[in-house]
Amino acid sequence: MSEHPDVAWRRSQIERALLLSDVLPTGGFFCHHTAAAVWNLPVPARPTPALDLGYLSPARGSRKRDFLAHHFVAGSVGVTSHQGAPLTDPATTWVLLAAGLPRRAAVALGDAVIHTPRFPGTTRLKRAPLGTLQEIQRLVERPHRRGRARLSTLMGLLFEGAASPPESHLRLLLHDWGMPPPELDYDVCDSQGRLLGCSELAFPGARLALEYEGDHHRVDARQWNRDIEKYRAYAENGWEVLRVTAELLYRQPEKLRAQIAEALARRKAQ
Repeated sequence: MSEHPDVAWRRSQIERALLLSDVLPTGGFFCHHTAAAVWNLPVPARPTPALDLGYLSPARGSRKRDFLAHHFVAGSVGVTSHQGAPLTDPATTWVLLAAGLPRRAAVALGDAVIHTPRFPGTTRLKRAPLGTLQEIQRLVERPHRRGRARLSTLMGLLFEGAASPPESHLRLLLHDWGMPPPELDYDVCDSQGRLLGCSELAFPGARLALEYEGDHHRVDARQWNRDIEKYRAYAENGWEVLRVTAELLYRQPEKLRAQIAEALARRKAQ
């Protein structure tokens, strides 16, 4: 299977950024798309392979064709390091990019920044989030922040429970369709409280779970077998699973809308 263009572009950005980290101009740090790539955040590819390089004024940017220079006022961005590369922190990276991205891409990127992955059935986190909504809000409220109105609107669409861009995209569709908001990262238990599984999006009142079926569900035998066991346990305990494919989500959304609406109506009528 060929590599998705967005993934290939991000991989190239990461490789080149890490290679050049030790020879950056004085005061330079990666930002925008390049910083997102190094943080392994889901930013879409762009036509240029150039690396985004930031400077705090009055420093002057590099004129090399390998770099796109960005200048910032001191205090307007957070700068840290990751994998040995100086770069903007994840919250700053989202604020710099989101206003210029399509809505769906901006929300998926923000969800990835604030995602809090946990062990199913517990409140224990697998790792701390890369950034928080509070950090993002403080940055958005900085004086003279470009795109503040749109950033504020997008902030209201971010959720900590979305673990992948397709989950974010599906949640946005449900919102746009006027459907009830689903629970994210929801633990499904039996009547004795035993954990049956964790679902990406769920409507507990209707006992309906939406599961996005990425390629790894199809090609990974262990994942495939785990899915079969989970869905069997769900069915035995009165839950229904609607499996959402990329074909439905991205190419036949109206068909998906009808399937979800029908399932919700039927389940609530039972």
